[in-house]
Amino acid sequence: MSVADSSRQASAEGGRASVHLRAQLGSPEASEQSQGWRFTAWPECAEASLVWLAQPAGTFRPAKRTWVRVPSSEDGVSVRSDDVDWWVSDQGELVADSRHHGIGFGEHPEHGLENRADVAWMQANGRAAAKSRRYFVRNRLRYMWVLTFEESHTDRRQVMALVSDLARKLRRALRGTAFPYWYSPELHPGGHGWHVNLFVPMRIPHALVRDTWGNGHVWVTDFGRDPRGPRGEPLGLCREPRDGWRRAAQYGCKYSQKDWSPDHVGRLNHRYEVAQHFAPRKESIWVQDPVEAEVRVLELVEPGASSTVLRWSSNDSEDWDRPPVMTWRW
Repeated sequence: MSVADSSRQASAEGGRASVHLRAQLGSPEASEQSQGWRFTAWPECAEASLVWLAQPAGTFRPAKRTWVRVPSSEDGVSVRSDDVDWWVSDQGELVADSRHHGIGFGEHPEHGLENRADVAWMQANGRAAAKSRRYFVRNRLRYMWVLTFEESHTDRRQVMALVSDLARKLRRALRGTAFPYWYSPELHPGGHGWHVNLFVPMRIPHALVRDTWGNGHVWVTDFGRDPRGPRGEPLGLCREPRDGWRRAAQYGCKYSQKDWSPDHVGRLNHRYEVAQHFAPRKESIWVQDPVEAEVRVLELVEPGASSTVLRWSSNDSEDWDRPPVMTWRW
C-alpha cells in the first residue's frame, strides 16, 4: 500500500489525515542531519510548513555587544545592553535564548531599535495566533462565549483567574468531563475595562453559563453556522466545518492581538490560556527540497481536495529578510 493510500485509509473524522510522518519516513530523531530543509506538519490541523535552517538548531552565533529588546508571552518586554548569544530555533529564527519567542535588535537605540522591537512583537503575536489556530482546529472550537462584567474590571490577572474558575465549575457541571477551551481578555472599546472571549467546542445551555459566571451578561456566537460575527461583520456560510474553526480562531486572535502589548499583558502573564492535554500533534522531518515537501503535503490531503490547498512562500514577499519559509493549509 502506498503512503498516499495509507493516508486516505487512516483519515480521521472530518477528513483530517492521521498517518504520522514518522511512520512514513522514519523517526527524524534518528537522523544526524542538523541543517537543511525542515518540513513540519500538523496532520490534525491540516497545516504544514517548510523552513530552511542554515546552521544546526540550538547552536549559537558569536556574541556581540548590542541593544536587545525581547518580547515574550511570559515576561513582557525588557531592554538590556550586554553580550548576547544568538540562537537558532527549530523554526530557523534567531532568538536571544531558548525561552523567548522573538527579538528586536540594533546597534544602538537611536538606530531603529523601537521599530525592530515593534516588528518582533508583532511577529511574536503572529506566532501566538498561528499556535492558537491549530489548537482551535484540532479541538473544533466553534462557540464563542463573551463574558462581561457589571462592574468595570481593570486587573487583567484577576479577570483571567475568574475565567479559570468558570472553566473548573463548568467541568464539574458537565459531570467532570474535561473539554478543550481557549480564552483571552479584550479591553472594552467603551472604556469599561476587560471582557473575555471564551471558545469551546460544544453547545452549553445559556442559563448554565450565565448562572455559573455570575459576573455579568453573557452571549454566544456559533462560528460554524452564524453568517455574522458578534460585531456584525459578515462571515458567510462555511463550506466545511474546518472553515468555522479557523474563522473562530481568526476572530478571537484578531480582537485580542491589539491587547497583547507588553503594557496590557504585563510581566509573567500569558496572551491567552488553554485547557491542558489538548495540544495538536506535530511531526517534523528533513526533506531534500520544496518539491519533496509539496509531495508530502499532497499525501496528507484528503482525496479530491488537492485543489483547495492554500500555499504561501516567503519568495513572494519582497521585504522578507529571514530564512526561506513555505506554508500550506487545506
